[in-house]
Amino acid sequence: MKAWLLGWLASCVAASAAAAPSGEGDSPPARFAVVVGNNTGDGEGLADLRHADDDAARFFELLSMAGVDVELLSVLDASTQRLHGRAAARARAPTRTELLESLKRTFEKVERAEERGRRTIFYFVYVGHGSVGRDGEGRMHLLDGYLSRSDVFQKILGPSPARINHLIIDACNAYLMVARRGQGKQLDEALSRFLKREDLSAHPDTGVLLSTSKATEVHEWSRFEAGVFSHEVRSALVGAADVDENGKTTYAEVDAFVTAANSRVDHPQARLDVYAAPPALHLDEPLFDRSWVSEATLLEVPASMSGRYWVEDNRGVRYADFHSGPDANVTLVLAPAESYFLRNEAFEIRLPTSMLRSADASRWQRGPRSVRARGSEAESFRKNLFAVPFGPAYYEGFRASFVSEPLGTVAGDGPPAPGTRTRRAIAMVVGGTAVASLVASLVVGSTVDSATQRYRRAAGSESELAALADDVERRVSVTNVLLGTGIGLAVTAATLWFWPARR
Repeated sequence: MKAWLLGWLASCVAASAAAAPSGEGDSPPARFAVVVGNNTGDGEGLADLRHADDDAARFFELLSMAGVDVELLSVLDASTQRLHGRAAARARAPTRTELLESLKRTFEKVERAEERGRRTIFYFVYVGHGSVGRDGEGRMHLLDGYLSRSDVFQKILGPSPARINHLIIDACNAYLMVARRGQGKQLDEALSRFLKREDLSAHPDTGVLLSTSKATEVHEWSRFEAGVFSHEVRSALVGAADVDENGKTTYAEVDAFVTAANSRVDHPQARLDVYAAPPALHLDEPLFDRSWVSEATLLEVPASMSGRYWVEDNRGVRYADFHSGPDANVTLVLAPAESYFLRNEAFEIRLPTSMLRSADASRWQRGPRSVRARGSEAESFRKNLFAVPFGPAYYEGFRASFVSEPLGTVAGDGPPAPGTRTRRAIAMVVGGTAVASLVASLVVGSTVDSATQRYRRAAGSESELAALADDVERRVSVTNVLLGTGIGLAVTAATLWFWPARR
C-alpha cells in the first residue's frame, strides 16, 4: 500500500511538471559562441601573429567552462595543441566557408532554444589581424580572405536570432569593424539607408568590446603567450573586474578594469585604447556570470592581500592577471585543473584545486617563487602593465569622469568646454595633492625591489623569511594605498578641470 501511494504521488508530480507551461523561469540562458583565431596576414606584408591561436583556445576553454556551446575556428600550433587538447579536437580551419557554416549551425541551435522558451545569448569572438581596405572599411583576416565590416552586420548581427549578442574583437583597426569613417555629404538616399542598416544603433540587442577605439595596432606579449587585450578581457571575465562582488561582470566593469591595467603603460605604440558599449536594450547585461559555472574552484584574494598578482595553472598557462586595491576583495572562478599558482614578485601560493571548491589565499602557506620570468618582453609592459590597483574607488572615479562617445563615425576631438575659475582653482589644489601622493608612492615603491632581493637571498629560519616577506608585502601595500589615493585625486582634479561650464 505504501509503495503504491508513493508511486501515485510521483506520477502526479511528473504529470504536473509536464502540464506546466514552458518558459524561461529560473533556468540560465542558453549560450552559444563562435570563436575565431587566425595568426596569418593573408599575404599583405603583415607579419604572422604568434598567439592568436592560443587566445582562441583559451576563449574556448573559458566559455565552455561557463556552459557555452562553442564553435572554434583556428589552426592551433603544436605547443597549443599539447596544452589545449579539447580545443584542438574541436577546432576547424578559420576559412570564410567554415565560418559561414559555423554561424549557420549555431543560429539553428539558437532558434531551437528560443522555440523551447529559453532566453538566448550569442558570442562572436575574433582574435587576429585587422586591416582597412581601399574603401576605408575595416576587415578581419581569415585563411582565405576577409570578414568585412559589412559582413559583421549582414552575416552575423543581422541573421542572429539571439536575444543578446556579444561582439569581442581583438585586432588592429578593430574600431572600423563596426564604425565607418566619416562620409561626404554626397551620399544618395539609397546609400544612406544602406549605411543606416549597417549601424550599431540598429542593433540595440548587441554589445561590443573592441581592442582599439581608433585605427591603431594591438599587441601580443610573450610572457602572457597571448594578446594583451584578450588576456586582460579574460582576467576581467573570471572575476578580477567584479568590483561589486555580485558574481557578474558587466561591460562597464571590463572597460574600467582594462583601462586601469593599461593606464601606466607609457610606450605610445604599446598602449591600448579600448571601446566598450553594452547592448542598448540591457545596459547592465553581464558579459559573464559566475553562476553559469557548475564545476570550478573559487579563489578568494581578500583586500588585506591587495597587490599585483598573476595566476597560472599546472600546465604553465597564464590564466589571469590583476592588481587589487586596498578596497577590493577579488574572487576568481578557476577552470578545472590539477592545481594553480597565485604569484607575485615576492612569493607564490600553490593551490591543489582538483580537491577544493573554494580557497582563501590568505589562509595558504606562501613560499619562494619556483619559476622565474623568462622570454623576451616589452619593458613598458613588464614595468607598467597592471601597475595601477583596481577596485571600487578606481571604478567609481572612472565612471564619474568618463562618458563613452557613441560608436559611429570616427571623428576628431572638439575643444574642451571651459570651466569656472573657482572649480579650476580647486582642481589645481587637488591635482597638487595627487602629485604629492604619486611621488610618495614612487619613493616607497622604489624600495620594494631591494626588499624583494633581500628576501630572495635570505637563507635564515622560516620565521626570518616570513618577516622579510611581510616587509615586502607591507611596502607594496603602502605603495598601493598612496598610488590609489593619487590616482583617485588625479581623476577628481581632471573631472573638475574639464567639466563643462554651465551656460
